[in-house]
Amino acid sequence: MMNKARTIFSALCFCLLAAVALPVAAQSAGYTKLNVKGRVQLEVPSDWTISDAEQRRRVKEFAEKVTGVATEHVASLSAQSYPAPSRVFVRVSFIPMEPPLTQADVRQEVLANKQQVLKDLADVWREESPTMWAGMAKYGMKEVGRPSFAVEPIGGQTALIIRYGRTSSANSAETMRVTQYHVPLGAEKALITLSYIEGDPQAIAAHNRLKSSIVIR
Repeated sequence: MMNKARTIFSALCFCLLAAVALPVAAQSAGYTKLNVKGRVQLEVPSDWTISDAEQRRRVKEFAEKVTGVATEHVASLSAQSYPAPSRVFVRVSFIPMEPPLTQADVRQEVLANKQQVLKDLADVWREESPTMWAGMAKYGMKEVGRPSFAVEPIGGQTALIIRYGRTSSANSAETMRVTQYHVPLGAEKALITLSYIEGDPQAIAAHNRLKSSIVIR
């Protein structure tokens, strides 16, 4: 599985979130359904900030500057609660996988030896994540607690999952809980990153509703 784990976790850690929300006009309450490249569908509150292509490109360049590592993708969707400082984030990216890895491949691997799959993913994270943390440290963000690894369904598909905590970019006394869902879809994977401020009931509720709205094709 190790080679497949590396395939799944290409561009593993370097999806840093924009720390500052752009001002937007207040919109009516309600939800907006978003369809990302026809593969990931989700709903976000209508008053959230949705980054345009230029801002998503700037985030990519910022991540490369922070980590010193070139990333091969720009997020297809980046949205966050508003007003700033944002309490909930969602990002959706599509990343090429070589060799391709299908949902059937992942399920077969997990069925054969789930513990080995999780161990391989943890090994890759342990090797790759120090670069991310070193980059984040330059901006005052630190890891909180220990990461965890899981295989769970999301949006009707099987995802390989990393959960970790980091200090908030806006307030070092607060913890941002981050979950990366890596969903192999053949020649590419969907990387869905959900983040929320720990202990904030509104942020947790918004996160849970957003997660439950996700459909992956």
